[in-house]
Amino acid sequence: MKFNYGLTLLGSALLFVGCAQNGTSNQAQTATEPEWEVLFDGTSLDKWQSYNGGEVTDSWKIEDGAMVFYPPEKSGGWRKSQNIVTKEYFHSFELELEWKVAEGANSGVFYGVVEDERLGEPYLTGPEIQVLDNERHPDAKNGETHQAGALYDMVAPSADVSKPAGEWNSFSILIDHFSNMGHVVMNGEKVVEFPVHGTAWDEMVAQSKFANWDAFGVYRTGKIGLQDHGDQVSFRNIRVRRIAKPVLTEEPTDPKDTEVYEPFVEKVTPGAGHGAPSDAIVLFDGTSLDQWESVDGGAAAWTLNEDGSMTVADKTGDIRTKESFGDMQLHIEWRSPAEIKGKNQSRANSGIFLQELYEIQVLDNNDNPTYVNGQVGSIYKQHVPLVMASAPTGEWNSFDAIYHAPVFNEAGEKVQSGTLTLMHNGILIHDHIEIKGTTPYIGWPKNEAHGEAPLRLQDHRDNSGVSYRNIWVRRL
Repeated sequence: MKFNYGLTLLGSALLFVGCAQNGTSNQAQTATEPEWEVLFDGTSLDKWQSYNGGEVTDSWKIEDGAMVFYPPEKSGGWRKSQNIVTKEYFHSFELELEWKVAEGANSGVFYGVVEDERLGEPYLTGPEIQVLDNERHPDAKNGETHQAGALYDMVAPSADVSKPAGEWNSFSILIDHFSNMGHVVMNGEKVVEFPVHGTAWDEMVAQSKFANWDAFGVYRTGKIGLQDHGDQVSFRNIRVRRIAKPVLTEEPTDPKDTEVYEPFVEKVTPGAGHGAPSDAIVLFDGTSLDQWESVDGGAAAWTLNEDGSMTVADKTGDIRTKESFGDMQLHIEWRSPAEIKGKNQSRANSGIFLQELYEIQVLDNNDNPTYVNGQVGSIYKQHVPLVMASAPTGEWNSFDAIYHAPVFNEAGEKVQSGTLTLMHNGILIHDHIEIKGTTPYIGWPKNEAHGEAPLRLQDHRDNSGVSYRNIWVRRL
């Protein structure tokens, strides 16, 4: 097998071969190989999604155990691409699949794909193994690095072993960042070998059309993708096997031995100020109460204000989210009325009930002492806050919580308590405390088995006048 990098890459190729052969002296392969994971079994596209999110479009159909892409008609000479990618990320792996193209068709298999709204196509990050009708598609005449089986525009296949349009071909693709080795076996013959990172890889990219593409080929962990190139193409029998990181038998001397590249850390765009981040579920944005309902049935009857807040409508009852939650990060802002009314527990009293059971107390405690396990920020009747961090009466407060729900076994017994970390106006008031159970006004905490449940806001039925705004959660 020869490396088809061209003479200008000969030195790097030789260096790459030497490194791959020698390896690292203090590494040994794990004893047990991971199992094969089926990505497409001929019946379901559940392991796939559209690139940059959303369900697989209707242009991808399942026929006779294969997924078949039928390109939709262009409107005005243009249409959005309908590439698909796996829902999971992969670092080092073996990928097996079969493919078939219509006459004159072009497609590809990507790896190392990272989704980003700024990047409209998977090929902007993911290298491609070419799928092509070599006989009819003009790309096959644009150089051997564009032919079927090529590492597109970088490494040409050593031989054309592709089958004619309408017949099934097989790929076995290896991407191994641990050994810095990639290869393509097409129809039983190894036709391409290449490094997958490092100096030799960088030089290959520099001599390709991707030379000035900043995001191309830089991610060692990414998704596997199938290309919409505007032609009919079919895929079947798709499976993948992850390659386990070699076990270190001695303390490493090379810093690369202690670098890890998976799991992939997805990007989340922060919101401005206290705004919701890009992956949050916005429960209240100031425009409607559509995400909420009355606990007594029917629509939430609280008052929607022009300033983007909602206010407890006295004696209309608690409200709760229509959606249920378990572990979560919660952001919520609240305000007591500027006019001071009442004292002790009767001044701007409300509550935020996690899973409808565990209350974080809302109260105006400014110059208003009460029992400390019932003051603002307390886990009601269970945990006293570390400090009282309230804003002045009539001004907005924020709570930011990290909540992990309790765990119950099949018999309904609690086997792990819930925990809460809570910031009040950016100040830590509870540090990973244990939720002992429910938070009743009278009696001991109870622990009845439950699953996910709504977030609940309290009407204390004493004309509290408490307002809420900017409520969002992130599932953990």
